[in-house]
Amino acid sequence: MKVLVTGGTGEVGQTLVEHLRQKHNVRVADVRIPEARDRASDVEWIACDLTDQDAADAVVRGQDAVIHLAAIPNSFVEKGTEILRTNVLTCYTIAEASRKSAVKKVVYAGSDSGLGFGIRWVNYKPKYLPIDGDHPCWPHESYSLSKHFGERLFEEYARAFHIPTLSIRLLYVLLEKRCKDEFLVALSNRGNEAKADWMGGYVMPQDVAGIMESALSYDVAAARPDFPYAVFFAHARDTLNSLYTGRATLEQAAAIWGSAPPVTRADYYEQNPYAPFFDIASVKEKLQYEPRFTYRDYRYFSER
Repeated sequence: MKVLVTGGTGEVGQTLVEHLRQKHNVRVADVRIPEARDRASDVEWIACDLTDQDAADAVVRGQDAVIHLAAIPNSFVEKGTEILRTNVLTCYTIAEASRKSAVKKVVYAGSDSGLGFGIRWVNYKPKYLPIDGDHPCWPHESYSLSKHFGERLFEEYARAFHIPTLSIRLLYVLLEKRCKDEFLVALSNRGNEAKADWMGGYVMPQDVAGIMESALSYDVAAARPDFPYAVFFAHARDTLNSLYTGRATLEQAAAIWGSAPPVTRADYYEQNPYAPFFDIASVKEKLQYEPRFTYRDYRYFSER
């Protein structure tokens, strides 16, 4: 399959590209690309500005599928206006280019922030647990809004033009560069209230790559022929609360909100008390992928 990965030179994108190139013909489009000596020779690298429609049309043309990762990653990096402009506009140009080129599959890198539970200034209590793709979205800051608007844009293109589309909502991607800092903070704060209001969501980059590849194979058009669109969560099989507070998920929920939200799948937490606040059962059931990696796979944790 010919697969375009936007934002493929970022830290998450690099893991994804390395994973996909084993089985697919990969093209990467990003604002900057690595020096020639650092680029895989079997990957096509294109430097371009995806806010420009002509540039987006050119890189999408001839591709079977698009994985849209490119985005300003959070509201601590740029001004809110720039985050919204860049993130939403690139979703539009990619969606429009995909329509023109009759792309067979679009996979969008969504976020728990788009729900209002990732980067957030208001501590909303979920209506139920585990949070799934049908849960209401309550975004309220620039990055959250940009991811939410991007998801709505791809959803409406799927509805109008029947482009098979999946939104994979990524949790906090625990990259190796962050890992040592997380480990040191966890050791110094374990057992206190430093992370008492945190849902502890995370995902390892290897599982992001695995879920994204599985999304390419999922026949969403067969599952939903009238509206080929679906949402899934990319999350590890546990939470970082197991590291920070030591609390199981429903205990952490009670600590955050005074009481745990209603649980719609009792067996979900009976089988794994540290299972995420978010639904990953559907990833196994429909995408045929089960998260394999946790923070323990990094040497900073395994060596303690």
